[in-house]
Amino acid sequence: MDIQDSVDNYASAIEHCDNLIAVHRSAGNGGRGRRTTETSVNRGTIVLAVAAWQAFIQDVAQALRDAALAELSNVSGAHLLVTAMGQWERDFNSALEKFSTPDPEKSRVLLKRVGFDPRPSWTWVQNGGQGTTAVTVEPKHVDEVIKQWLRVRHDIAHGHATIHSLAVLTAVRDPRSSQKAKAAPTLRLTDAIDCVGFFSAIVRLTAAEAARHLGVRAPTWQTLPKLKLGLHVSHL
Repeated sequence: MDIQDSVDNYASAIEHCDNLIAVHRSAGNGGRGRRTTETSVNRGTIVLAVAAWQAFIQDVAQALRDAALAELSNVSGAHLLVTAMGQWERDFNSALEKFSTPDPEKSRVLLKRVGFDPRPSWTWVQNGGQGTTAVTVEPKHVDEVIKQWLRVRHDIAHGHATIHSLAVLTAVRDPRSSQKAKAAPTLRLTDAIDCVGFFSAIVRLTAAEAARHLGVRAPTWQTLPKLKLGLHVSHL
């Protein structure tokens, strides 16, 4: 496993999200009323996007582990180090297998086991929206958006008809939404698109920083993801 493999695996997984978004668009008839089929597609897209993010973190962790072990194999006469690293590898593999909730802190804890912290790389400048200046997205904003999408994933997994009122959801931020819709939002196509775009952005940054950390060439993408949070930082 290497960093390019982790990017390729993520791109393959997220393609299914893109396909579901295409299905939603082809199924929509533009008519009024609640469209439960399309809402289910949105839910599936978000669940798959979070799963792809979790798998990516695991793949990066494996790539860093493999690089550390490869470096160790080039060290001669370090018997004590080899023994210690054998125990480290077993402990690491156990933590990797148990990793199931890819929130910011747990993702960092796993990656720090192999000496890598992606959080400082989670920053960029994005358009602030019509009539506003550009804004800087900081790691604290990324942390919060990850947590909110995981909260959405949790609500979906538990079969809740509505989702917690969270800033990442369009209905919550939309000034045209009723108070009822803001308090108990359903998932829109824009939410699925925002979720996929957000995770692809931080995957791009994490992969690039992991490659820099290892001193290898930055991974390539068939289509380089745009850096976008999915909302203005002032909403968080």
